[in-house]
Amino acid sequence: MKEAVLKVYEKILGLKRLKRTGWIQRGIPDPESVAAHSYAVALLSIILAYIRGINPADAALIALIHDLPEADTGDLTPQMKKNAENLSELELQAIKKLAEAVPEPAASKILEAWTRYREGSDAAARLVRAVDKLEMGLQALAYIRGGHPEASEIYESALKEVEDDELRSILREAAGELT
Repeated sequence: MKEAVLKVYEKILGLKRLKRTGWIQRGIPDPESVAAHSYAVALLSIILAYIRGINPADAALIALIHDLPEADTGDLTPQMKKNAENLSELELQAIKKLAEAVPEPAASKILEAWTRYREGSDAAARLVRAVDKLEMGLQALAYIRGGHPEASEIYESALKEVEDDELRSILREAAGELT
């Protein structure tokens, strides 16, 4: 058990240190980490899951592990993902390697949750996928309001990528006077 906890914590540390590439590319000082993003996605997913009658624990699990492969692959922008060879396979191998390091039933639950996220195969997974983009847009707005208009490109991208009408409306309303 000790080895499993230490292996998972090694990945957690990696995500805590890994700054989000899109913000770095836009010159945002002290940008959020992947772990901070995942935490925000998890909290928003829990709240929205309760509101929508989706199992909040299920949504939280998916949200907390959705970016775990990035501890190995790095945080890739959408453009970088388009140009990456075998990214899906690399992500799958990263999550499988982590799952192999932990005992059952945790191993299969982690792998299953991540696969559901990747495929968007159920309501909880689709919610987290949408919240992932919503959070990106909300973070962009926070950076814009903090004096970094260069984040507006990411806000616009998030607005296009949020397919859930209600969440897209929330993102638009959050923009307020900026749009």
